[in-house]
Order: sequence, then structure tokens, then C-alpha cells
Amino acid sequence: MNQFSVFEKIIHHRELFSRSNDNLISLAIALFNKYFPNINSGNEMIGNFISNYDRLRKPLSKKERLSIPGKYRYIGATSVNDYINKYNFDGIYLLLGEDGTVEDDNGYPILQYISGKFWPNNHAHVLQGKNVSTEWLYLFFKQRKITSIVTGAVQKKISQKNLNSLSISIPDKDKLARFDTIINPIFKNIRIIESENHSLEKIKVELLSKLF
Repeated sequence: MNQFSVFEKIIHHRELFSRSNDNLISLAIALFNKYFPNINSGNEMIGNFISNYDRLRKPLSKKERLSIPGKYRYIGATSVNDYINKYNFDGIYLLLGEDGTVEDDNGYPILQYISGKFWPNNHAHVLQGKNVSTEWLYLFFKQRKITSIVTGAVQKKISQKNLNSLSISIPDKDKLARFDTIINPIFKNIRIIESENHSLEKIKVELLSKLF
């Protein structure tokens, strides 16, 4: 099998993995909307349920990244930008676009559900759930439009203050716990598939470097 055939197979399998994860995420969102139909009402603020790690971010220039190639993801506001030989986060996190591309065409935030070792740049908020699971927080933002908190005419931005100010009606702890037991197997599969996808992407990058 030549390198081009391998390359085509990688692309095909990555597309299959992506579709599988899209279906799992759609299922999780549907369950969230069923369990929490009134989540966007109420007088509490989502900031009370977010742990924010933006202070630990450290952007690396393209030149710096080229000098330290490796296996760890360097992640921007919307996607993986590079692979480097060091990381500064390890675990399950939610990345939410902070500036540049911060919302999609329908007004929903740009989100990335990340697990494992990685290095985020300074264009995405780095979040985890506080008294809620990070998966629950991810699903909350998947169904919450954020156009009202976006600022900037030329370069759009979502500040920590504005992000934290979104209103919410937080469910009781028992309901949150019951919901987590339902979605945990879904997100476990999402993490497994995403890990496979990133492994394939790394192989693709290496093949491209050899071909061109």
C-alpha cells in the first residue's frame, strides 16, 4: 500500500469517527434538553458553576512551536493548530472561544470538549465544571446562544465577566447526579473516539511532511 492510499484511508476513518461523535453529542444534547427544559431561566449565574483556568494559558508563536515538534496538541479557539513536545494541561476540559471566532452562524459558542494532555493558546477560555460536571457544562453551552454577550465590532470577544453573567436555573444535586450517570457512558465513548481521531491526525501530519 503506497502512502497516498494510507492517506486516503486515514481521511476516510477520521470522517467516520467524526460522524460517530457528532451523533453521540446530538444524543447527549437531546437528553439534556429533556431533563432540563427550563435551564435558561432563573436568577443564578453560570459563573458560579465554572472553574476558569485562563490564567494558566501561555501562547506559543509559530516559530516556537516549530522548534518543539511532538505528540501533544497545541489548541486554538476552534481546533488543534500544531503538535508539540510539551503540555501544560492534563484532564477533561471545556474550551470556549474567547476572541476571533467565538460563535457559529446560529449564535452558539465555539466549543471543544478536550481530554488528555494538551497546550491551549490564549484565544479560548479553559473551563471545567464547578459543582457540576464538565460534561454538563459543555451541554449547557451547546444549547445556549451567546450573541448577547459578544463584544467587539472588528474582532469579536467573550470576556470572562460576560460569560459568567449568563442566567441559569440550576437543578438540584440529585437530578444532576442522575443525569451524569446517564451521559457518562456517552462521553466515555466520545473520548475514546476522539483519541483515535487525534492519533490518525498525527499520522496524517507526519505523512504530509514526508510527501511534501
